[in-house]
Amino acid sequence: MRHTTTLMTSLLCLGLTASPVLFAEIALNPPATAAQPATAPTPQPAAEPAVPATAPPPALEPVTTALDSATISDELREKIKDAVVKIHVVQHIYEALSPWNSDSRKGSGSGLLIEGNLILTNAHVAADATFIEIQRHGETKRYEADVVYISHESDLAILRTKDANAYKGIKPLELGDLPKMQQSVEVYGFPIGGNTLSVTRGVVSRIEKQNYVHTGENLMAAQVDAAINFGNSGGPVISGDKVVGVAMQSGFLTENIGYMIPTPIIRHVLDDMKDGKIDGYGFHGFMTQSLENPAMRRKYGMNDEHTGILVHKIYKQSPADGKVQVGDIVTEIDGHKIENNGTVEFRPGEFIDHTHYIDMHQIGEDMKFKILRKGQPMEISIHLDKPGKEYLLVKPKQYDKQPSYFIFGGLVFMPLNQDVIDGMEGTPARIGALTYESPDEKRSEPVIMTKVLPADINKDYHHDTDLLIEKINGESIRNFREFFDKIQSATSDFITLETPDAYQLVIDRKEAVNSQASILARYGITNDRSKDLTGIQQAAPATTPTAAPASTPATQVSAPAASEPIPAVPTAPKPADVAQPVPATPVAPATPATPTTTGVAPVPAMPATPVPVQPVPAAPAPQAVVPPAGGQPH
Repeated sequence: MRHTTTLMTSLLCLGLTASPVLFAEIALNPPATAAQPATAPTPQPAAEPAVPATAPPPALEPVTTALDSATISDELREKIKDAVVKIHVVQHIYEALSPWNSDSRKGSGSGLLIEGNLILTNAHVAADATFIEIQRHGETKRYEADVVYISHESDLAILRTKDANAYKGIKPLELGDLPKMQQSVEVYGFPIGGNTLSVTRGVVSRIEKQNYVHTGENLMAAQVDAAINFGNSGGPVISGDKVVGVAMQSGFLTENIGYMIPTPIIRHVLDDMKDGKIDGYGFHGFMTQSLENPAMRRKYGMNDEHTGILVHKIYKQSPADGKVQVGDIVTEIDGHKIENNGTVEFRPGEFIDHTHYIDMHQIGEDMKFKILRKGQPMEISIHLDKPGKEYLLVKPKQYDKQPSYFIFGGLVFMPLNQDVIDGMEGTPARIGALTYESPDEKRSEPVIMTKVLPADINKDYHHDTDLLIEKINGESIRNFREFFDKIQSATSDFITLETPDAYQLVIDRKEAVNSQASILARYGITNDRSKDLTGIQQAAPATTPTAAPASTPATQVSAPAASEPIPAVPTAPKPADVAQPVPATPVAPATPATPTTTGVAPVPAMPATPVPVQPVPAAPAPQAVVPPAGGQPH
């Protein structure tokens, strides 16, 4: 499953105007012992696209001899250039821990034309896009485009121009095989620093599983020593006349180290989308550890001829539940021998983590394992039934939507996900431990109070941050939507929130409702809840609270009756919501998150009086810096 700890600092290659997002997060490689979850994409298909007809080869087959890039003729190179495009993007981004704040930014990336009049690029180029234009090499005309499919976990996206005939006469590029070590490659793209196509040369220097910076997914990647710079993202990596990868990210504080997404991952996505949606990567349901320690090997009766890895955790209701046991030794995966360090030899002298063979399966397929249970050999089959993210209590990074939030009494509540964790100054141990857990019948999503907007009614809580909320008035909560519903339907004088260690936050419900508008106005917030929560209240109160100036006592604001739901404070549409390529003021954006839904049908909310925005500066509550702890299993 997906890692949250970090080992290698990398940079995204998307050329964003003066944005800190140019600097990618630090991403670490803990022991890869399980399959990866998939981030649910937000597909926007206007029509079923044609899918490249090239059938994917068996994973990691030895490649055929490729034409060395040095021997590419000028005519062939020109044909390759014809199929390379520059992608101009306007993105709408939200602040992770203040999701009522958003802005737009402009950037650019690269892409390549593939079969079906489609354009292949990186997901981090197209994520959160409100407006996309495509400009082919050698042309000045731009064509507006849409995202057809996006796989955030694979960092790949499929685009299509709105004009179906835009590039109909251009020969698409073809996918080749996984390249050999030291095989020559050329990287095509539009890095920042110029407007024309750039071509750099190098060789493949390493093939192994790496953390993809975009979401932290651990998948196969190929390291090349050709220059990959900002703006190169999504451009083709060519060997001979075939595409062997897509430029993805470059090393930080290193020279001539870049990474590409190789063709096995590209083919997985192209095959995945054939049914009209992206499912992602499955999860087999158990975690393992290496068996190189001599004492550990003796305990489990392994001699020098035995190799394998030890199962130490089974996820409930996963494909492995009831088939695999803690203490089993996994010796083979799909007929491939697993070494004591968890790797598999996929080519003579070349090893890769065994979970790559899980990644190469589609959702709905079966996997074969050989295990030793108390010294007895066994064979088992595991069916990959659903994306791995569904087995995570703390969901991976989210994109393309406003993060869910709710403000009540000046306390800010959000569902806990990886975006929230990444936004913290330090990860408390209790929160880090949750990244190893899976959903159960009692809880499918943690709820966290991220911070407090200081006001008189929340005095003594001003320095509280990152508190997990486990109960409301003594009742456990299953997810964020249930938490919101319980606040909305509460009729008691006081609302008592409890953390796992029974720490309490007590809110005077009527006082909180009375003060809601003035607190929002004080901090320049136009809505007390995210868009996904705005339309679900059941009725409008008889008396709608009206915001008072910041200096007006909260008691002067009329309150709804005790049994009426808390009204939403509406906000006018923002220019950033409109998909158009307007000049954007560069900001320091944070990674957006996807709000969690539970299938509750929205009911249109009655309009309420808009809140006059009268921001008054306030000292922020200090964040407690806690050393990072834990992470999500792979």
